[in-house]
Amino acid sequence: MSNMSSRIPNHSQNPKDIQGGDKKVMKKSLSVILSTAMALSVFSSVAFAAKADDFTDLKDLDAATKAKFDEMIQAGIFDGVETNRFGLNDKMNRAQFAKVAALVFNLKSSATTSSFDDVKSSDPANGYALPYIEAIYNAKITDGYAEGKFNPAGDVTKEQLAAFLIRGLGKDAEAKAKPGVSDKTVSDWAKGYVQLAQELKLFETPAGQPFNGTSPATRDLLVTSSYAAKQQIVPDKVSVAEAKATGVQKVEVKLNGPVDTAKAKLELKKGSTVVATTTEWAADKKSAVLTLSDNVKIGEATYSVVLSGLEANAIDKASVEFQGVKEEIKSLEFVNASDTIAQSAKARVKLVAKNQYGEKSSLNSSGFTANTPGFDSNLTKDSDGFLVLTINTKNATGGSTPGVTIVPVYVYDNDSRVTVSKNFKLGVQPFVTKVELGDVKYASGKTALNSKGDTATISLTQYDQYGNPVAYDDTDAIVNVFTNVQPYVQEIKSEYGDFDNNNFGEVRVSLTGAVDKSGEYTINVYAGGSSATKKVSVNSAKVANKVEFGEYDDVIASRDTNKYIPVNAYDEQGNKLSVDDLVNDTNLARIRVSGSGVDVATKLVKSGEHKGKIQITSVTAPENATAVVTLSITEPGVNDYKTKQFKINKARVADALKIKDEAATKIYSEAGKTVESEFKFEVLDQYGKKLDQIKGGPVVENGKSVSYAVYFEADVVTAPENLSVTAKDARANLTVGGDGVRLTDFTAFNKGFKFVANGAPKGKISFTAKLQKNSGDGWKDASSNATRSIEAIDKNADLIYSVTEVKDLFAAKDSGLLTADQKQPTTSAVAKSIKVTAKDGAGDKVAIPENRIETVTSSTYEVAVADVANGKGYVLGNKAGTSKISVYYKDIKDNYKTLTYDVTVRNEAVKVDKMTAEETYTGAANKTYAYEYMDLKVVDQYGVEYKEAKISDYDNLLGVRYILEEATNDSNTPTGASVNSKTGQITVGSATKLTVRATAASGVSKTIYLTIE
Repeated sequence: MSNMSSRIPNHSQNPKDIQGGDKKVMKKSLSVILSTAMALSVFSSVAFAAKADDFTDLKDLDAATKAKFDEMIQAGIFDGVETNRFGLNDKMNRAQFAKVAALVFNLKSSATTSSFDDVKSSDPANGYALPYIEAIYNAKITDGYAEGKFNPAGDVTKEQLAAFLIRGLGKDAEAKAKPGVSDKTVSDWAKGYVQLAQELKLFETPAGQPFNGTSPATRDLLVTSSYAAKQQIVPDKVSVAEAKATGVQKVEVKLNGPVDTAKAKLELKKGSTVVATTTEWAADKKSAVLTLSDNVKIGEATYSVVLSGLEANAIDKASVEFQGVKEEIKSLEFVNASDTIAQSAKARVKLVAKNQYGEKSSLNSSGFTANTPGFDSNLTKDSDGFLVLTINTKNATGGSTPGVTIVPVYVYDNDSRVTVSKNFKLGVQPFVTKVELGDVKYASGKTALNSKGDTATISLTQYDQYGNPVAYDDTDAIVNVFTNVQPYVQEIKSEYGDFDNNNFGEVRVSLTGAVDKSGEYTINVYAGGSSATKKVSVNSAKVANKVEFGEYDDVIASRDTNKYIPVNAYDEQGNKLSVDDLVNDTNLARIRVSGSGVDVATKLVKSGEHKGKIQITSVTAPENATAVVTLSITEPGVNDYKTKQFKINKARVADALKIKDEAATKIYSEAGKTVESEFKFEVLDQYGKKLDQIKGGPVVENGKSVSYAVYFEADVVTAPENLSVTAKDARANLTVGGDGVRLTDFTAFNKGFKFVANGAPKGKISFTAKLQKNSGDGWKDASSNATRSIEAIDKNADLIYSVTEVKDLFAAKDSGLLTADQKQPTTSAVAKSIKVTAKDGAGDKVAIPENRIETVTSSTYEVAVADVANGKGYVLGNKAGTSKISVYYKDIKDNYKTLTYDVTVRNEAVKVDKMTAEETYTGAANKTYAYEYMDLKVVDQYGVEYKEAKISDYDNLLGVRYILEEATNDSNTPTGASVNSKTGQITVGSATKLTVRATAASGVSKTIYLTIE
């Protein structure tokens, strides 16, 4: 490339006028700047330079400015004026600027003749710029310097440069609408352009300094301003321009224009497998960094980055590929320059291995080999990524003498063979001379200590007199470590220990209670005459200064027990407290509850489903009376008092039946198989709430004692074979064609029923339920009949089939959290089952045997594994990505059918999304585990349900813990009942009233109240 700018004479000009004033100075400016820039880039007489550091007059630029020059030079827009000289402060002519503007704004022209008399292709100095001049002319960035003239050799002023760039961005009208800068150094016609250019940060003019609009623009200004303009060009369609690995877990992505980051999504793929990442967009919205999740690293493979989330017509090139390479060790060094090592059974030396990205290597210590001839040693890695070599320098072959013995150390990377070695002199017994604290790491991804039980951990490294780290359990260097917190707060506890059992010490900071004042607290550590400090962020407990009753969606009825009234609370600034804040120790003691006409717990419920609510334990007022509940805060400087009246309604009685779960209308089975179809009715009270029992026995209506019951029966419609009805609770069992069942306790009925086909069924049966009441003159119907029926069909029936598609899975098999048995798709609770379902021509559900699946295959077993057992299909996630699942099954006519769908496996750790459980239990102490009393079911965010023993079997994933919150006998005296927090095994002992809470690591919880009879 050649550049003739150093040989182009500069000429002054007296412009006739300007556009906007109208044509002409602006035209002149744009052309000068354009021509200058262009000449520098393509028509240089010196060799093309790839980066700013190739020029002597650019080497001292700050990093940010140098990056801008690099981008413009490497894009071919600029080059030097001489070998090794960029010409930072040189002026540029209009022809040169024309080229810069045409390239920056992507303006094209193939013209060979010019619209201007003074622009000729034969001009040895500026002829190269003819197509660029025509391009900016056609784009209406300029219409020349004077009538028929462009003046390609003329200078460009700063205000002209501002105008040309604003026009290139298509903002001419916007600039003309501006009031303009109050700057006497700027011509009137240019004031609006300069104002808008400064608002868009095309120029950086120090506050209070004149713009000097009529002075010539220099090359440095042209580079920075045209770079800024280039960043604001929004292409008609966005494309993924580049992607590259910048770390073992980082990928940098560049787009050709900004996007709406609230909508745009970037997905990283390894081949066809999706790699889980988090995305951090840059402020310019044109670039982002993808960070791989869950210790997944870039490897030797072809990767692609795919842009989505925008309208299809807004994307040009949606993806780009890059080649990943495996992590390689490029350097291996001793961290400490000292050549002396202490005499100790656990003397340590710290090393750092760096990869091709300049990061500390992520490779395990097993990827390296350490040799210490004559000495026993062990190589490990600390939490900060350093290699730590522990050497027993006390027991050397042939003995060891301080000041005489040499300890040779050789460490190398097993793959690259990058090696480091050093001969250490043996010193004396170690003593600590320095301590160093690492970064603060808060538990559960938090950024501060917020509530009781929260912890933060800080790695602590002790250094001996030779600058080497001291092992946590090095008995040759016994040093007492002391910690404290400033300012002192009783509820902030600091302690030193090896809490993760990795032989590297840590300081753990924890909250033992609520803190009144938010802020950064200083953790001081003292050891061996040295000290270190670190700041830990602590958020104060939100203190309630105002309370109010929340919305209650039920009534208070006579005989009610355990009703819960919502409460809202606000702090001094009027901010509403979260439920967790509402029940911190401070607020539980601060907020008082009392009642008249109802018995209430004097404090808000601390945990469980009703956390933060008022508990009405029983109703003492009669029907139609008024009960009053009072909330109050009475503290120095705070006096808030609220009351709420509740009418005591009639006692709850059975009022209606509601279908909760529908059964199939038809059923098919085969010899040796059992098919079930579940359905559920619920008894509702007169207030629309589920009713399990009428408390206190019969009620009084019109002076009479009245009992309520639910009556149900199973009838023959057409002669059945192998067809029956079974209750989920044995207390509600019944026989088809037999006597009906009447229950005055609705608990068993509410649990539901199922139609069952054992073997090949025939006929049709029905289930009918209704409410009844007895006022002393026998049972009479109190509701209409609720009926469901099911009809047996044979294998000739024409059905419509579907397969339940497994969508999202956890990468369980590769997680390291499962046992060998739990990694098998057919036995793992984390696997999802595939079921074949059917409907008839009317769209009604038909119950069929589930075990109709012949084979299930996964296209990528690295992502998901599939298997079949007893005709049922299962899919288990292995590693993050996507795979196609193909299901082969038989319909009831034994015809083969197939279905293929995509499944996504994610690395997102399992967390409990919801729990279901019974709220109360009344009965004998005849169960072993709390989850049996609770009928506890746990569902994770992937939709997998765990129940009974599976909850504790998969404790590594779910982290459900059981807490015995209360256990008393009939005299309300605490007893020795207990519950195993992990397994849920419960010992009731002499307790008759117990409160048990199940809480998951995700914070979801359920509470049950047990009454043992």
